[in-house]
Amino acid sequence: MIKGMRKILLILSLIPISLQAAPSKSKLKFEPIYGVETALVRYPEPSRYITRATYGLRLMYGSNLLSSELELSQAKSREDYPGLDQKVEDRSDRAALGVRSSIPIGKIISSYLRAGGRASQGKSYVTTGGVEETKDNPLRVDPYAGAGLQLSLGGNLGINAGVTLIRNAENKYDSQYTLGLTGKFGNQ
Repeated sequence: MIKGMRKILLILSLIPISLQAAPSKSKLKFEPIYGVETALVRYPEPSRYITRATYGLRLMYGSNLLSSELELSQAKSREDYPGLDQKVEDRSDRAALGVRSSIPIGKIISSYLRAGGRASQGKSYVTTGGVEETKDNPLRVDPYAGAGLQLSLGGNLGINAGVTLIRNAENKYDSQYTLGLTGKFGNQ
């Protein structure tokens, strides 16, 4: 937990730098996001990877060169195991804080890199033989890094697609693939 807190403090210390990077060109951007991810789930044991839907909202503030970002998202899945007479529903609530840098490739397309820390907590609902048990998944703080492309649809709108890798409890990486619509406000 101490290492996780150090990572969060490092990320938080970078935010003022990104906010002052280019104040005259600062923008507030928001991105509703939807995607799929491969994620490690704990139940039923042994732990395994599943594919599940994820959705949320990402907010960014700063310049194209360096912005701070906040992402709030949720992921849900349901897996049935008929051989075990078991059904497992997972829900993860997450908050990510980090930095992002966009690099223009052409007039209407740009690429971006992002990195930071993500806190995640959730519940697993395990139903075996008609009896439901709720299992709390512990709070985890893990680093993430990602990249993507954004296509401009005019001055204030864009479409983006990205992939993000998140270190998990097994010291391996979950993969998150998202599509989003970007809206921009502020100085252009």
